[in-house]
Amino acid sequence: MKVIKFILLLCTLLAKDISSSGLVTALPHPTSASPVSLGLLYGRADTDVTEGKIGGEWKIVGNSGVEAMHIAVVSHNEIVIIDKVEANPIKQANGNPAISTLYNIETNEYRILNLDSDTFCTAGSWFSNGTLLHAGGAENQFGYNEGYQSIRFFTPGDGADWSEIPGGMTSRRWYPAMATLPSGDVLVFGGAYKGTGKNNAGINNPTYEIWPAAGGVPEKAFDMPFLTETLPYNLYAFLHVMPNNEGKQIAFVFVNKQGILYDFDTATILKRFPEMPGGHRSYPLTGNSVLLPLNPPYYKPIVMICGGNTEMEIETLSEASCGRIDPTEDNPQWEMDDFGGVGRVMPDSVIMPTGKILYLNGAGAGFAGYHRGPNTNPLYVAIKPVLAPSVYDPETKEWSRFAPSTIPRMYHSVATLVSDGRIFVAGSNPQGDVYTESEFPTEYRVEMFSPPYLLTGLVRPKITSVGEYTELNTQRIPVSYGLNVEVTVISGQDVPNFKAVVIHHGFVTHSNHFSQRFVSCNIMSAKYLKKRDTSIILTVEMPPYSSILPPGPSYLYILDNEVPADAAVELLLN
Repeated sequence: MKVIKFILLLCTLLAKDISSSGLVTALPHPTSASPVSLGLLYGRADTDVTEGKIGGEWKIVGNSGVEAMHIAVVSHNEIVIIDKVEANPIKQANGNPAISTLYNIETNEYRILNLDSDTFCTAGSWFSNGTLLHAGGAENQFGYNEGYQSIRFFTPGDGADWSEIPGGMTSRRWYPAMATLPSGDVLVFGGAYKGTGKNNAGINNPTYEIWPAAGGVPEKAFDMPFLTETLPYNLYAFLHVMPNNEGKQIAFVFVNKQGILYDFDTATILKRFPEMPGGHRSYPLTGNSVLLPLNPPYYKPIVMICGGNTEMEIETLSEASCGRIDPTEDNPQWEMDDFGGVGRVMPDSVIMPTGKILYLNGAGAGFAGYHRGPNTNPLYVAIKPVLAPSVYDPETKEWSRFAPSTIPRMYHSVATLVSDGRIFVAGSNPQGDVYTESEFPTEYRVEMFSPPYLLTGLVRPKITSVGEYTELNTQRIPVSYGLNVEVTVISGQDVPNFKAVVIHHGFVTHSNHFSQRFVSCNIMSAKYLKKRDTSIILTVEMPPYSSILPPGPSYLYILDNEVPADAAVELLLN
């Protein structure tokens, strides 16, 4: 990786033009998102990051109010939490048990949000205008309306709350998948007409619908025979929009063991991929899929799928393999790996600001679902909780392990990166209603995990302005694709060494991180604001196309010597 050096006294940028080819045809760039190092004239070399506490640190920080079955980062300090309808101890104003809260990661307090329909096993994604769309649900109970066909909206802001369209979708959907398309529209994909242990032809919903960002409702649903071919393990499909420079809405779609490349503009299958080796990867033999970091100039899309299981048996050890594939290759093949030596069913994957993938939560044996028998004597269908996170480095393809949590996170657990670089971890409820006196209870405790990059002892950089905005994270900063944005950063390092990345956190539920993306950005130039100052102006180039990073809210992370700034800045790409 070429490092472009900036000599402080000479202020000379050593640039090399790079022209690209392949799936994305980009304009020439001075660098391909390499770190930008500011060294001193008198021969001081770049320094490596000093290792801090190798395993990271866990801390229980609060209470989620409702069980965290679904979450979405909705601002720099807030997370929307959504449960299913169950007997949570906190109540809405109408007396119904609450099923949604807004959690503040700075105060570790929550505010109750109001919903009218059951949100059990739903999905979500963002419109390009920054409104969260949430779809699907389950039967009516506890005073709530049926939610199978409901659509819900959340627009962040002071006093924000949910709004709903009961019966708004074209059909009933339980366990659908969702994604934000390059157009800014939202795809709602597949599901079942009602809840089930595993899908079957009688309740399968092999269709999808697209909700327009401009407003209104879908005109119709589109048939998707692939969702019939892949029964019974076809719920919560893996969806990854593929980068391209032609404005096409093409996605990698994967369920069970099979994947396709699908054009949503023409409703056609462009390519079928070889069957993935190993066990099943979809509910209830739940694995995880992540689109690895996208780096200029080619933004090569590599999908990595890990975990799952081979059969619905409690004692069967979880799948301990991963597979990587580039769907854009002429003859794509699976490159298999061993999941770091640890099998997991129901794993979560979080892309950290360093570009490494953190795998956590889940079980070492069994499958996803509620326990059998009474609460007082449950037979859990997933056992052997995996407490220690595994870490994957996409550059070296090497695995490592972090310090373990003390809280099992089984069925209905979640995790996400937040703006200060920590990992929010919550949830777990493998029973049909609230029950707290068991081996794997309904879990309300919220943990924050601090990875080693927060424990190095190095001073964290601070972003003080983005473009013309100096008051940051009071509103989303609107930026355009391909725009060069001046970002002012205070560095505490003797030899600053910067990276810029934009991350979309997506919507998290059931080991799915819908639309999660990590995109490295070119730093086109860097200069000190004043002589002998610690403030440095970086010119950061935004991703060039909406197929690389979805329209809507994302977060700009600046790293100095692999240490992220104390707060990422919320952007609105459009």
